[in-house]
Amino acid sequence: MFKKLIKATLAVAALSSALSANAEIILASDFTGTSGDPSNISWTENSVEVTNTLDPQTTSFSSLDLFDNYDNLFAVDYNIHNEGTWFVDVLLTTSFLVSSIDLDALTLDASIFNNGGVFQSFQRDFSLSLDIFEGANSLFSSTVDVFEGDNNNSGFVATKPIEFDLSNVSLLGGDDYILRFTAFGDGGGNNAGFDNLVLTGTTNGSSLVSVSAPGSIFILMTSLAILLFRKRS
Repeated sequence: MFKKLIKATLAVAALSSALSANAEIILASDFTGTSGDPSNISWTENSVEVTNTLDPQTTSFSSLDLFDNYDNLFAVDYNIHNEGTWFVDVLLTTSFLVSSIDLDALTLDASIFNNGGVFQSFQRDFSLSLDIFEGANSLFSSTVDVFEGDNNNSGFVATKPIEFDLSNVSLLGGDDYILRFTAFGDGGGNNAGFDNLVLTGTTNGSSLVSVSAPGSIFILMTSLAILLFRKRS
């Protein structure tokens, strides 16, 4: 009986330890099915839920269209040089079943397009910002210069993978957040978009499992002790 008690206790301890997992995918999309319609976006969601249809807007809050040249890109039909800056908000609600989510990084493929919605042949200046808000509070803000300046060099690749380091950002369970992407640039003119968005992090303190893990060991040991006592009596 005591051997079984030790084995069971070690098993619960191992489960508790395993719950402190390495960074995993919290949110992701390859935007398949978008084709000009942001309501068709399919998300992979882990302890979060996207609660909106992505609506790219100008700084004066006018809604914008997406190019329909591709079926798997979030490509905004708005020239960031000649017409201005645009932004899009991803509204996140975190699960109340976790106490928090420690974010790790957000990666995506950023691209530029000509006015026909086709990938640019030559480099055009393009920067992409990410801001994370909890209500009116800013939790994170960073800008990546995807392509710096204009040039007409041959062999230009209009897509570039970028990463935002979110290792100092935590989301509380059961709260609402905004991930805001802002596209802007200076130069000869181009449109912009992104693809293959992946947000990684670690979930903490599941109210159903992780929070109760230490207590589970106590409950298990108590239950086995009672069974042992009953057997002897």
